[in-house]
Amino acid sequence: MAQRAIGQAFPQAAIGEGLAARRRGKRRQLAIVALVILGAVGFLVYSGLRTNVYYQTVGELRAGGSAVVGKQVRVAGVVTEDAIAREGSGSIIHFTMADGGGALPVTYKGAVPDIFQPGIEVVVEGKYGADGRFTADTLLAKCPSKFEEAAK
Repeated sequence: MAQRAIGQAFPQAAIGEGLAARRRGKRRQLAIVALVILGAVGFLVYSGLRTNVYYQTVGELRAGGSAVVGKQVRVAGVVTEDAIAREGSGSIIHFTMADGGGALPVTYKGAVPDIFQPGIEVVVEGKYGADGRFTADTLLAKCPSKFEEAAK
């Protein structure tokens, strides 16, 4: 009878150990998933803070001198009247943007916004060269508001 009691207790103990092992495995999986999610969120926060660039005016960029050469920056200004030149099929453009602080020659390669023309406000993102030229990776044109004309 003692053998029978031991025999019956043993399968239950084995089942209990199996459940405990499964629970440990699920906890381990949950911990790994949580670490991956925390790592991804941490990376997104870090990369978001690292690439956060506020725009400067042309005058502020020029005043920065050699400290801004080669760094990724955004610059805002107005496209000057007679300074747009398209190269080749038109995917590379050279133009000058200006504000009260001076003028800045810009080279941009990529899709040009439909509203891009002289007199339009633009924000370019790219790198300022030691030669005084700005090589833009991104060109954003400010849409004129239909309400501005009505207010005048």
